[in-house]
Amino acid sequence: MSRSKTEIGEIRYNPAEQSFEALVTFHGTTGTRRIATSFRAPLTAEFDVVSKGLLKAAMARINRSDQMKSRLEKAPAPMPKPLQGGFDWQALLHGSRAA
Repeated sequence: MSRSKTEIGEIRYNPAEQSFEALVTFHGTTGTRRIATSFRAPLTAEFDVVSKGLLKAAMARINRSDQMKSRLEKAPAPMPKPLQGGFDWQALLHGSRAA
């Protein structure tokens, strides 16, 4: 995903795993992708270290097929309206056009 905005959700510390955990969200031109990630560090770690570690871990996992992630694609652009006076295939097929 090129030129994406990234958000790190609420960061929690898991004492059993001795790691920080968060949901990292990537907003890009094709839609939104979210991945749950963790970063092993002591509870006393600096915020900058933790946030960079979570982001790096998420970026390493985002394209792996074996990782659980959420993807919300942007809606496609609406179909253009047919041109006025264009060829009417439906009328031709159903015989409502004079021969």
